[in-house]
Amino acid sequence: MHKPVVLITGASGFIGQYAVKHFLGLDCHVIGLTREHHRLEMHPDFHWINDFDELRTRQIDYVINLAGENIGAERWTAERKNILLQSRLDTTRQLYEFLKKNQIFPKCILSTSAVGYYGIDPQEQWQQVYTEEAAPQQIFMSQLCAQWEQLALSYTDQNTKIMRFGVVLGRRGGILPQMLMPIKMNLVGRIGSGRQPFAWVHIQDLLNVMDFLLHEKSNAHIFNVVAPEKTSQLRFSQTAAELLKRKPLFSLPGSIMQWMLGEQSQLILNGQYVQPKALQDAGFEFEFPSIKEALTDLVGKRS
Repeated sequence: MHKPVVLITGASGFIGQYAVKHFLGLDCHVIGLTREHHRLEMHPDFHWINDFDELRTRQIDYVINLAGENIGAERWTAERKNILLQSRLDTTRQLYEFLKKNQIFPKCILSTSAVGYYGIDPQEQWQQVYTEEAAPQQIFMSQLCAQWEQLALSYTDQNTKIMRFGVVLGRRGGILPQMLMPIKMNLVGRIGSGRQPFAWVHIQDLLNVMDFLLHEKSNAHIFNVVAPEKTSQLRFSQTAAELLKRKPLFSLPGSIMQWMLGEQSQLILNGQYVQPKALQDAGFEFEFPSIKEALTDLVGKRS
């Protein structure tokens, strides 16, 4: 019996490692693309490649494109912005050109983007809730996402769906441990005004979304992968503090974040509220729709 073959780019990253384990658990054969060499292969149905030309099979049923440098890892200098953009465009272009050259047409390709596509609210009112139809802004993080999406969707002979991720919350890795640290130490709760949107998704819901979209038959091509609850930064920190039984003493002024991070501080101090309309219209149900349910699972069980 043929096991579905899933190719995952960025497989050694935070989300990629979860995705590999998830699809192996669904009895798939998984191929992971990574820039890191000599990684161990701990499962008979999994192997690493460092380049698409190393693929031993031309039978690829599904592709999940997660490749790209970490947007929050370093300050956004002009050089860093170019690295962030090219790391996404280069791997995506190489993927689609390889598929085109070898006439491989997977049943579905999931290509990553982010809710940074929707930009920021310069007035910091955050009255609007954005759905998939909204246009990007003329700022770096919006254009980064827009160019990445446009490239993937330009290969019209492939069945591509775009996943716009919110902040992915998981136990192992990602940004959640860093977000919880100042709360655990009773130092900082609110950052900036605290009213800024915090668009997020639990890692398990993200994995469920991937499986759902690979088999979902609607005509939509863009999907916001965020929990349906409107959550502010302050709501996140208050919920985490309650579950951790902490009472942080201080707030962190936005001006300090702007001084430390420059333009990159937009990731923390601004953003937009985003609704997963296309997923909900397609019938997807979230296992962790609220921040309290998500953090209770990720934090509360161990507190």
